[in-house]
Amino acid sequence: MSPRFGATPAPDPWNGPLLPPGWRPDREEARYDHDGPRWVVVDPAGHLRLDDGTDVALRPFRPGDGALLSAGFARLSPQSRYRRFLSPMPQLTDSMLAFLTSVDGVNHHAWGALVDEPGGTVGAGVVRWVRTRADPAVADMAVTVIDDYQGRGLGGLLLDVAVLDAFAFGVERFEGLVLGENISSRRMLARGGATFRADGGGVLAFTVPLRPRFDRLRGASPLPALVANQSRRARYGVF
Repeated sequence: MSPRFGATPAPDPWNGPLLPPGWRPDREEARYDHDGPRWVVVDPAGHLRLDDGTDVALRPFRPGDGALLSAGFARLSPQSRYRRFLSPMPQLTDSMLAFLTSVDGVNHHAWGALVDEPGGTVGAGVVRWVRTRADPAVADMAVTVIDDYQGRGLGGLLLDVAVLDAFAFGVERFEGLVLGENISSRRMLARGGATFRADGGGVLAFTVPLRPRFDRLRGASPLPALVANQSRRARYGVF
């Protein structure tokens, strides 16, 4: 429908110098599907294998995982840190680390994707959701993948883990912010069902309704059983 005469068209958040004319991630032919060949479940105890052969263990983060978070942060490039925190972040402050480790199993959850490297286990990625005080059915959500593991489908996998986990705790919608220049994250979010609106300063606010993605995953993926199993193990401290 064309805008009425004299009306100002709504700004298109996808239009910008970093994108091809007319490009939108929800209109792009998908190179893969999150339920498809980017990963396979190896066993229900949290182990998956990415399609490049990388073995990943998924589990909820615990309050004592601060060292793992700090080590992962140290392997983020300055650009990745800026994209995650929307400002320069040369190091994690004590207050920031305290918040990131304040998972309570009810209103603040975080899941890590752990990879065994020659030097030890590294947190290759983490997804976090925090229930908002204004509406318990809404949660702020953010995904972070360290640079060495970006581009392998890990971010989309973690988003799906968060959808399954949060929906089981009564969350119906994710909200958050993403830089307009962060095309890979915008693609990931759009394929997960996100809608976007301009929030000023080159930032987009996104909304992800959980029910459609949850229903799709429940009907066509082994991931729900893995997430439920790992969540149950975490409640009983079986790790």
